[in-house]
Amino acid sequence: MRFSVLANAFNFNTYKHVAMDNHKYVMLLSSLTTKNTKHICFFVVFTILTQISLAQPNVIQKAMQDEIDRSMKELQLDTLQKPCYVSCSINDFTMYSISAMLGGIVNSNELNSRAKGNRVLVGTYELNDESLDNNLFSSPEMNDIQVPLDDDYLGVRRALWVSIDNVYKNAARQHAKNVETWKEQKKPLEEIPHRVFAKQPAIKIQTTHTFATFDKKQWEANLRQLSHRFVKSAFPASNLSLNYMRGYNYFESSEGTSLKLPIERVILQLAIIGRDETGELVFDQAVWAAAQPNELPTVAQLETEIDARLKKLEAQKESVKFDDNYTGPVLMEGSSVPDFMAGVLFMGRERLMYDNTIPSLTGFRNDTRNSMESRVGKNIASTALTVKALAHTKLHKGVKLLGAFEADSEGVVPPAELTLIDKGILKDLLNDRSLTSTTQTANGHRDGPGVIQVSISDQATIKQLKDKLIAQAKEQGLDYAIIIRNENFGRIGMFNVFKVNLQTGAEEFQRQARFNQLNFRNLRKIWATAEDVAYNLPGYGADGAFTSYIVPQAMLIGEVEVVRAEIPSYKEDEFVKDPLKQ
Repeated sequence: MRFSVLANAFNFNTYKHVAMDNHKYVMLLSSLTTKNTKHICFFVVFTILTQISLAQPNVIQKAMQDEIDRSMKELQLDTLQKPCYVSCSINDFTMYSISAMLGGIVNSNELNSRAKGNRVLVGTYELNDESLDNNLFSSPEMNDIQVPLDDDYLGVRRALWVSIDNVYKNAARQHAKNVETWKEQKKPLEEIPHRVFAKQPAIKIQTTHTFATFDKKQWEANLRQLSHRFVKSAFPASNLSLNYMRGYNYFESSEGTSLKLPIERVILQLAIIGRDETGELVFDQAVWAAAQPNELPTVAQLETEIDARLKKLEAQKESVKFDDNYTGPVLMEGSSVPDFMAGVLFMGRERLMYDNTIPSLTGFRNDTRNSMESRVGKNIASTALTVKALAHTKLHKGVKLLGAFEADSEGVVPPAELTLIDKGILKDLLNDRSLTSTTQTANGHRDGPGVIQVSISDQATIKQLKDKLIAQAKEQGLDYAIIIRNENFGRIGMFNVFKVNLQTGAEEFQRQARFNQLNFRNLRKIWATAEDVAYNLPGYGADGAFTSYIVPQAMLIGEVEVVRAEIPSYKEDEFVKDPLKQ
């Protein structure tokens, strides 16, 4: 009876094979007397429970696998072709978000979500619905439903079925159009610009992770305590926010790939905002990133950091604004280095990533297409520069590299080391499974860079770099040189600078500058320290995946354009006295 009740607690049809495999234990139980066998019965029942628990698959993955199998066998619309590839993904996350201002919590949420995605290719890997069309997305229909938060096998399957059915109908019709377009060209397919879907071996990665215990009330108390420091400051609009995400990424495909990958990351962001006497904005920001909340700085450490930043910002209100257009050598130090390299390597129009858009068959190429593909094998930077993607590297000099990953969201395992730039020569670009050239390969970077190592062979000490900075500025006939030190400008685009006197080497702090434009021409002349350091930069968008950078502690760039940052300015009339100033 106990076993029957247990079976009913699950889907009996799904797990009936477990009962058959363990029938001998049931028979043994029925033959035992209750007088002296309580311990034996307990052990046997525990054994059955354990075996059933280990035998049952993850409900989410089971539903994904079964729906993919059904789709590959049964999906067909009218006379249109069946799918050649189907994949499903479900991101099963819990997100904690807490924000605080002036000692009070203004937002505190715990959100459980299961976001789904799927891909359906109709035709063949060489010619499918994506081959001649740059619009790769299907809008959800009115009957689309969300994945249930409960482990409801049928509910998960129905949510996937609705999406897959919708995508298939669009894909099947587009594939038919692509076939007609190809026939109209009267050329072999290889002579027509098109996109192919790279074939990949099936992989199986099932990782179980122990997540940190998150004390939401304690973190609310922490943010209250920390944000209270702004009450009597000149920066009452300042705020602190904590975002902690944990859960699993699930991926299944008709090729047999099965992934269960844990995701855990936390970001604590500080924004100090105020105005000077003229009404112009003054600000500072800081971001602390970690895998788990207990790896963030302590409250005492954060209090010290915030007090130091408040003091520094008060002094900056009296400083001179940068008001010039400067083109010349710039010395980057500390956290400015990874922000600068990220801007050049992956955020500009020229970036080390294939975009895989295809030109129109009328002969007009999309003018937003990344031009770097045509430069593979050519020199694009100083011969001193080498850039590698090290996707599986998880630690550098004691720093956890939060961008490390085992496989991307298409089920492709990246190489342990992928050279992108070798001594100034462009060797490869990050890519997904969509290929537009026979020279491309799928290298497992659909979701971004992951871990990037920047190496400079022309090396010097920080003092030598400053001396070289001054010498270069003199050679170019400049009035001063610029140092950017420990600035985080990736998100807001503005930063502070130190103007260097070319005669004495003295530094003058000036605020509110920005880069005019960053591109690979900035990397034609570059020198750096031999010592390197690792940084984790949070990504952009809702997913917020990290990119980890291993970069020199300081880097001298031969030519950068720095201009003043235009910031709106207004002075508020105070009609009612600020109660915080009483």
